[in-house]
Amino acid sequence: MSWQEKLGDLFSATVNQQTLEEAVDLMLSVSKNDREYHDECESTLQSAIDACETNHDEVIAEINKSGYQVKNALEAKKLLQDFLAIYLNEYNKE
Repeated sequence: MSWQEKLGDLFSATVNQQTLEEAVDLMLSVSKNDREYHDECESTLQSAIDACETNHDEVIAEINKSGYQVKNALEAKKLLQDFLAIYLNEYNKE
């Protein structure tokens, strides 16, 4: 599965119309007991952040399928960086 598909799945399963914090809570409910899922979440978000430099149209399209809307690569990158930071901060609390 490509990072694009994983990003789309992650956003549709967790973010949708919720806040990033609520999405992180959903992710943590799985990742706290499943290291592979944690690694996949982290990798997917980081791959999408990196892709903002070159494949930004794909990143924007995947994000915009959810309840979030970004207009450009800068907004997409910022949203993804915030999402990853919140996730890692909460994951590493325990």
